[in-house]
Amino acid sequence: MTVDDDRLDAARRACAEREWATARALYVRLRAEGPLEVDDLAALADCCWWLGLMDEYVATAAEVVDQRMAAGDAAGAGMAALEVGVPELVRGHVAAGAGWLARARRLLADVPDAVEHGYLLLLDAHDALDAGDVAGADRLAAQVLDLGDRHAEPTLQAHGLFLRGRCALRRGRVAEARRLLDEAMVPVLGGRTAPQWAGDLYCRMMQVCHELGDLPRAQHWTEVTERWCRGWAPATLFSGICRVHRVQLLQVHGQWPQALEEAERAAADLTGLDVTAAAEAHYRVGELHRLRGELDAAREAYDRSRGLGRDPQPGLALLHLDAGHRGRAATMLGAALDATTDPLTRAPLLAAAIEVGLDSAGGTPDELVEELSEIADRHASPVWRAVACRGRGVLLAAHGDEVAALRELREAQERWQQIGAPHETACVRHEAADVLDGLGDHESARAERELATAELEELGATHEIARRTARHPRRRRTDGLSPREVEVLVAVADGGTNREVGHRLHISERTVARHLANIYLKLGTPSRTAAVSWAREHALL
Repeated sequence: MTVDDDRLDAARRACAEREWATARALYVRLRAEGPLEVDDLAALADCCWWLGLMDEYVATAAEVVDQRMAAGDAAGAGMAALEVGVPELVRGHVAAGAGWLARARRLLADVPDAVEHGYLLLLDAHDALDAGDVAGADRLAAQVLDLGDRHAEPTLQAHGLFLRGRCALRRGRVAEARRLLDEAMVPVLGGRTAPQWAGDLYCRMMQVCHELGDLPRAQHWTEVTERWCRGWAPATLFSGICRVHRVQLLQVHGQWPQALEEAERAAADLTGLDVTAAAEAHYRVGELHRLRGELDAAREAYDRSRGLGRDPQPGLALLHLDAGHRGRAATMLGAALDATTDPLTRAPLLAAAIEVGLDSAGGTPDELVEELSEIADRHASPVWRAVACRGRGVLLAAHGDEVAALRELREAQERWQQIGAPHETACVRHEAADVLDGLGDHESARAERELATAELEELGATHEIARRTARHPRRRRTDGLSPREVEVLVAVADGGTNREVGHRLHISERTVARHLANIYLKLGTPSRTAAVSWAREHALL
């Protein structure tokens, strides 16, 4: 029995017009009446892929492999096997994916000059980079690019350039990396690359922008990718990944209800399609719950993310900080920092460590801020520069240099405002208010604090407000004491020696002595006992 020619033409037209559901329905009915030619079977597999019907895709694509093998098309069968293996690995079916890739290698071994070898080299290069072998990954990426050039294959050229850009980034050659990444996207933007491999590069570009903390570029590439996905709708996999990156932007811009809704949708859509992206979606759900003070829901989301293979740091450590377990947060971040030397992987961990204010996660607070500053400057990162400015401001205030501290905090505030990050802006305002109190400008401090609290209330950051309020439950006359000097005075009132106070506050014994000298001078008191007595009288204790 043969299939109906008119309906077959209709199925092919629907596929060419990217009407995936219509094309699939026609192909399925035709297939029930008789065997499809291998190209039509491959078209049916493509329909299933774009619709996110991955089990059906794998089953159909496996038949494509068999038919191409039967026809003696080793190169076509090898590429088809590879295009089964990659999605299987992506959705977490490691054994099946490895088996299909092994079959692809065996089939292509008989076709030594086939361009399809470039895709195997590409996978090997990604594996090398993930394992930390940057030099090996770069050599393999160069071979991919060479194959692409020799065969005039834009997809391989784009992927080879992109991977070389990633390698340059890992080596700290940021200008070179940006040039390579931008060049890689030229054939992608021009529609000259195979669509499924183009989608992969769009997603990787968004990821790189977020790793760099370059939110303006992340915004640009997210919008570009969203437009591209609409042209291949529903493009379930790529649309889901794009939604995760959109969530990251919405979170920074303070649109938390929409971000949470999108993150939960992405987690549902990506289940069974991409285990890594699904894990990231669950992590984003956890971050949004944590920011809203919903700590139990945040922990549950972090646990789901961990179950899919993502270490839920630094969010889980910050959750422990929010719950009052600062030591546990410090331990977690210390372990995470010890586990990586990659600067862009360390950057968010360093930012969290600075937030915790610890000296056990890879160095003293000063060293943590210095490292993050170096990463930010080397990578021209708007986000990490803002975080580093805030960190320097807080440290300068702790060291008693309120004037320099206020300057750094104002710069951080300006940078966050340029990015459009209301939560981070409000937090910096609160810290600037503390410094203004230390400088004796209580009126400005009060205005900053009220504005920051209003911004946090609008966001729904009730937990952050409670934490800030707990830190300053009642504003009393402090005679110009800085926040750090108040902390030292409180620790002294608890009976601590200079060494014990230094250990508790993560500062040196000499710094404690300097703070005490400033306290005596500002309060006009001659001794520790008199200073503590003053603090009790003014409700600081």
